[in-house]
Amino acid sequence: MAEEQRSLAARVAPTTKPGGPTVHLAPVPPMPSFAVPLFAAKNIRKAYGGVQALADASLSCFPGEVHGLVGQNGAGKSTVIKILSGAVAPDGGELLREGQAIRLGSPLAAREQGIGTVFQELSLVGDLSVAMNLLYGTPGITRWGRFNLRALVARAEEQLSAIGLHRLNPQALVRDLSLSDRQVLEVAKIVLRRPRLLILDEATSALPPADVEWLQRIAADFAREGGAVVFVSHRMQEVMAFSHRLTVFRGGKDVGTGLVSEFGHDDLIELMLGRRIDSSFPPKPSRQPHQKPLLELGRMKSGRRLQHVDLKLYPGEILGVGGLQGQGQLDLFLALYGAQPLTGVVTVDGKSVSLRSPAHAIRAGIALIPEDRGTEGLFQTLAIKDNILIGNLDKVSRLGLLFGGAPRRMVARMLAMLEVKLRSPYQEVAGLSGGNQQKVLLARALAQEPKILLMYDPTRGVDVGTKTEIYRLMREQCASGVGVLFYSSDAAELAGVSDRVVVLHDGSIGAELEGDALTEESVVRAVVGKSDAVPQRVEASA
Repeated sequence: MAEEQRSLAARVAPTTKPGGPTVHLAPVPPMPSFAVPLFAAKNIRKAYGGVQALADASLSCFPGEVHGLVGQNGAGKSTVIKILSGAVAPDGGELLREGQAIRLGSPLAAREQGIGTVFQELSLVGDLSVAMNLLYGTPGITRWGRFNLRALVARAEEQLSAIGLHRLNPQALVRDLSLSDRQVLEVAKIVLRRPRLLILDEATSALPPADVEWLQRIAADFAREGGAVVFVSHRMQEVMAFSHRLTVFRGGKDVGTGLVSEFGHDDLIELMLGRRIDSSFPPKPSRQPHQKPLLELGRMKSGRRLQHVDLKLYPGEILGVGGLQGQGQLDLFLALYGAQPLTGVVTVDGKSVSLRSPAHAIRAGIALIPEDRGTEGLFQTLAIKDNILIGNLDKVSRLGLLFGGAPRRMVARMLAMLEVKLRSPYQEVAGLSGGNQQKVLLARALAQEPKILLMYDPTRGVDVGTKTEIYRLMREQCASGVGVLFYSSDAAELAGVSDRVVVLHDGSIGAELEGDALTEESVVRAVVGKSDAVPQRVEASA
C-alpha cells in the first residue's frame, strides 16, 4: 500500500512553482473503447416554475474517459450536475449506470452509486481543520463518539501525500487557507472517497497553473484506473487539454457531442453561443492626455505582502494588476476597500481619505467585486432583490424603512442592465448559475454609482458570453468617468481589457505596461521577471 501511494504521489505531485504564469498541460492519453457508458443521463427534463432549465438533454460518460461539458452560464450544465449528484430530482428522462436505470433521491444515494462531485461553490467548513474536512464521516476516525485526533491527522497526512498535496497542513484551519488551497482540498476530499464518476464543476477556476497541471494528472490517473470524469470549465484551453470527448449545452439542450479533435475553438464558441463573435475583448478608446488622478496612492503598505506602493488611476481608465499569486494583489484590493488596515496616503478626487472600513470606502465612492462571490460577496439564501438592495439601502430607504417603488425600480433597472437570467427577483441567489450570480454582485456594486470600481478576478468561473458582457460593462462605466482597478490571473485578459497594467513583485510595482508595449507576451515576461528587478515603466512606442 505504501509503495502504491508513493507511486501515485510521484505521478501527480506538482512539478512547477505554484502561481506560475503559464499552464503546461500534458497530451490526453487515448480513451479505451467501451460499448456501454458507465453513467448516462438521457432526455432529462427539469423546469423551475416557468423556466425550462433542461429540455431532453443527454450526457454519457464511458469508463476511462474525461468528458468535457461546456456551455454558457444558464445553459443547463449546473442543473444536470445537480441531478447526477442527487441534489435535484429530474421531471423526466432516465439516469443509467452501466445500462441499468437508477434513481438518485439524495446526495447520499448518488454517493452510494459511486458519484462524487466537486461543486463550483465549496462545501468546506471554515472553522474545522484540513484533516476534519478531508475525512469527516469516514470510518475509524471516531472512538466512543469522539474524534481520535492523532489517527485523524496521521491518516490525513498519508492521504494528502498520496495525491501530491504535501503542502497542506492537516491541522490548519480551513478559514486560514488561500482560495486555491481550499479548492484543492475540496478536490482531494472527493477523490479520496474513490468514486466511479468524478464530476469537476469549475474546479480550476481558483487554481494557479501548477495546480491546474496537478488536477489534470489527477483526472487522467482517475480515468486510467477505469473511472469516468465530467470536467466543466469556461477555459477552453483546459477543456480541450483535459478531455477525450466534449458535449455542448445551449438553452437546456445538448447541441453537440464528439471527440475533442472534431471541434475547432471558434466553432466551439459559436456552438455554445448560437452565433459567431468576432472578438471577446471590446475595442479600447484612443488614449487621451492624462487628467487629474481619480485615485492616488503614496507609499501604501498593507498586510504581509504589500510594500510602499505608489499608484495612480485616472478617470475612464481600466488599470490592470498582474503578478504571480501572493505578491500583494489581494492586500491591495482589500486595503482599498477598508477590509484590512493600511498605511500611507490615499486620495480620491484629490482629497485624502481614510479607509478604516468598507463603509468608509463606500462613502468615498469605492465599490468592490471580491475574489470569491460565494462566500465574500453574496448572501446565498437571500433573494436576488435583497442581495442588490443590501448595499444600497441609503438610496431606497427613509429612517431605516424601504419606501415607495424605489426598491423595485432599482432592482428592475439593474437586472435589465445586466441581463440576469432568473425566474423572479424573489428567487434565492443560490439557485442561479455562477455567471448570473456574478451579474447580481455587479448589479449591487453598480447601483452604488461608484467613482472607483475594484474588480478582483471578476470573470473567474463564468462563460465566454458573460465575460464579453462584463468587459462591455467595464467600458461603459469608464465612458461615464469611473476608474476601474482590475486584477486577473489571465495574461491575455489583462492585455486585452486594460489600458495600463502594473505588475506586482514582492508587494511592490515591478513593471508598468501601456500602449503598444502592452501585449500578452509582455505581461507574461513582466510577471516572471526577477522579484528584485528595478521597477520599470514601459511606454507606448512612438
